[in-house]
Amino acid sequence: MASLTIRPGSRVRLKGQDDHVPDFVVIRCDRDRCWVRQQDWAPEAELNVSFKQLLVPPEPGSTLPVALAKQVKAAGLVAAHSDHRAGDNVVYMAAYRRQQAPQGR
Repeated sequence: MASLTIRPGSRVRLKGQDDHVPDFVVIRCDRDRCWVRQQDWAPEAELNVSFKQLLVPPEPGSTLPVALAKQVKAAGLVAAHSDHRAGDNVVYMAAYRRQQAPQGR
């Protein structure tokens, strides 16, 4: 089952968050809620959200910024799968390690 570690300083995305919107930074957590903000917001500006509103990647891998996700996809590291919930920004570490492994002759 997919999971997400949430602690102050973690970067998270909200369900339905547009790709062009940067990740939110977690400020603090209490019970089933956390306070998040954008880097460029005023210091006192925070958004209080339920953990249920946070996006948890449904497959093993990482959620990447859009520009990096495009590079990864172009490199062929994104696994083909039929799970429509996992977007183009899910990278499978096994595929990444295979590409990064030294080529023996």
